[in-house]
Amino acid sequence: MTPSRILIIDDEKAVRNSFGAHLEDCGYQIITAENGRLGLDLFERESPDLVLVDLRMPEVDGLQVLKTISQQSPLTPLLVASGTGIINDAVEALHCGAWDYLLKPIADLSILTHAVSAALEKAQLRKENLAYREHLEQLVEERTAALEKANTHLSQINIRLRQIVETTRSLSFCHEVQAFGSLLLEEFGQHMLATGGSIYLKEKTGLRLVHALDQGHATAFIPFPLPEKSLFQRALSESQPVLVNNIGENKAVVPSGWTGYTDGSALLFPLPDEAGDTAGIMALHSKTPPPFVDQDREIGTILASYSCEALRAVRASEALRESAARFRKILDTIPTGILIVDAATHEIVYTNPSAAGLIGVDPRSITGKICNEVFATMRAGTCPMALGKESVQAERTLLTVDGREVPVLKTVSRTTLEGRECFMESFIDLTEQTRAEVDKETLETQLRQAQKMEALGTLAGGIAHDFNNILSAVLGYSELGLQDLDPQHTLYPKLQAINHAGSRARALVEQILSFSRMQEQLQAPLRVSPILKEVLKLLQSSLPANIRISSAIKADRPVLGDPTQIHQIIMNLCTNAYHAMQMQGGELRVSLEEVTLDATETPPAVNMPSGPVLRLTVADTGTGINPAIIDRIFDPYFTTKDKSKGTGLGLAVVHGIVKRHGGSIAVESKVNAGSCFTVLLPICADTSAEGGKPPASLPRGTEHVLLVDDEKEIVDIGDEMLRRLGYRVTAVIGSLPALDMFKADPFRFDLVITDYNMPGMTGDQMARQMLAIRKGLPIIVCTGFSELFDSQRAQALGIRRTLMKPVTMEAMANTVREVLASP
Repeated sequence: MTPSRILIIDDEKAVRNSFGAHLEDCGYQIITAENGRLGLDLFERESPDLVLVDLRMPEVDGLQVLKTISQQSPLTPLLVASGTGIINDAVEALHCGAWDYLLKPIADLSILTHAVSAALEKAQLRKENLAYREHLEQLVEERTAALEKANTHLSQINIRLRQIVETTRSLSFCHEVQAFGSLLLEEFGQHMLATGGSIYLKEKTGLRLVHALDQGHATAFIPFPLPEKSLFQRALSESQPVLVNNIGENKAVVPSGWTGYTDGSALLFPLPDEAGDTAGIMALHSKTPPPFVDQDREIGTILASYSCEALRAVRASEALRESAARFRKILDTIPTGILIVDAATHEIVYTNPSAAGLIGVDPRSITGKICNEVFATMRAGTCPMALGKESVQAERTLLTVDGREVPVLKTVSRTTLEGRECFMESFIDLTEQTRAEVDKETLETQLRQAQKMEALGTLAGGIAHDFNNILSAVLGYSELGLQDLDPQHTLYPKLQAINHAGSRARALVEQILSFSRMQEQLQAPLRVSPILKEVLKLLQSSLPANIRISSAIKADRPVLGDPTQIHQIIMNLCTNAYHAMQMQGGELRVSLEEVTLDATETPPAVNMPSGPVLRLTVADTGTGINPAIIDRIFDPYFTTKDKSKGTGLGLAVVHGIVKRHGGSIAVESKVNAGSCFTVLLPICADTSAEGGKPPASLPRGTEHVLLVDDEKEIVDIGDEMLRRLGYRVTAVIGSLPALDMFKADPFRFDLVITDYNMPGMTGDQMARQMLAIRKGLPIIVCTGFSELFDSQRAQALGIRRTLMKPVTMEAMANTVREVLASP
């Protein structure tokens, strides 16, 4: 058997070689062409059995190849293998004559083999059917001529055959299977002079009734398997007409039991489909005059043969309508906007609801209008249809009917609809994507700022230990010096100033560490007025001469808060006021007064209980705040300043501090008239009496203390403090010598005071070994800062207490006495 010849037309050599090699291995003879023009030339010369063509090729594209070959040779199978997955390309290819559509790359080449073999088989069947039809037509003509020559009876057969031809022509106008089946049965009944009968179409599970000439006895559905010895079962199994002259005398047939037959003869015709299987069965009975004869079977066979092709056409037409309806339903339901426009007139042919919804119109109200009058873009002269390209894709901005702007990704491609050239435009709404990109940029900015703050926290933790050791020397020696000097001595106030500055530095380090650990600080009753005066004094010396400061401090009652954070509130608000007046100068007005909130008069935005509060007001005469952004000034990272002047964290931090203190903050501003920030803080109980009491005398003792640190200055300070409190002290520099000394006589010492961060062995490691030797030994660990050590871990190790450096003499005395007194 001669192998089938396949012509492969593709501009990619790798594709031609891959497909050709695979198909040659499958036994086909391969011809290849690198473009459409060469492919058409080869087709005319070689007349291949099948053509496999790509759509996108230079010179002559695949669609032109399909049109040319399908016109020249309609029975030649045409397969498309294309890399584009656009549904319009597939539809256009099928309209141009393609039998099948394959999407490249084809990962499993068995799919290609199956498509080729199926197409060749289908072509062979069409050729055989065409030959058979031509044969039948020739047979009809021959028999007609013979009958005309023979006698009048044969002439009547000729008339019947011509009627069959007319019948088949009338059947070709049917577009629905139901109507086709009804018409076919009616025509058969007239040709066969039958007054009864039915037509059934085959389904997967049985036979479905389409039409009956005599209603009432034909079952609507006959399930498989069919009854044995039934005429329907015989027609299906034999796949050829069945003629029964007398059902009552035929033992091979089981009668249905229906008494409405006028005679006992029946004639059944299986209706073949394109695959050679049975598509349905037509049964006739009650002929006038009876019975059915062989000539009826032959005439019916001819009519059934003609009708099968018509049935295939009707089914194909119905399938095409169903496909078009599904396609239309898909277009109506997909979220992408679809617009089909006439290429010549630019009139809107079709609009799906998504496209109409983008601009806020009814799809039916814009059909027939010029597309650019409805779907207007923000920039004139950018209509992709005017460019004359096959496909254009670009971002555009549509205007809705109410004037809003909608960003879209617009794609325009050519297509054919109902025989006319059209453009199909698709619109993808980019609103959410644009918003997501903006949110992404904002989050990235926030992430960078958060990383900076994390780095600041890491830096703060890194320097805290060393800085607290330095402060230990400053505070320790200044405190010891104040104890040695008479308050009237000239150095006494100087040492007081040093001690006060060291205390402020210690509080600042604690604030930085608290911020880096994102932990709340303990709040205590404090007076805001001294902090406010200190800030104003600092600003007075740093602000330029063109900015004046006026203050009115009229309240001195305490609030429950943290002094460093209150300092941060005042400094941030005053700094923002300075920036607002930096260019033209102005006046900074600060006031502090006590007011009483009334629940009936207080605005809901304050959200504070009634009662006495401190009202801090910071006002400036600067540039003011734009009303469009005033609601966002407390958002994290929102700022209108240059990067060199702010990160957008200031007011957000102030807002957070005020809320943590149970207060409220509000702002009033006018452009070019200045801004006024008002902070309300609840007043707490006055504890100034207790705070003003002279400090009690420090507790003392006589126990023996082992003091360990890796810095000599801190060892010397601790040694002197403990000795002044009456204790016996053994001071050791370094953890390893101290551990050796302890091992030599574990019960020599009543208490161990050690630093945490020491070279060679940390304080907790040394304490663990000491406790292993002497269980229950009182140990105090001092630390400047460590993320790996805290009071909870100390207690878990058996360490009694922890002290944060720098350690004051009062803290040392109270802690040592408390630890020694505890069981």
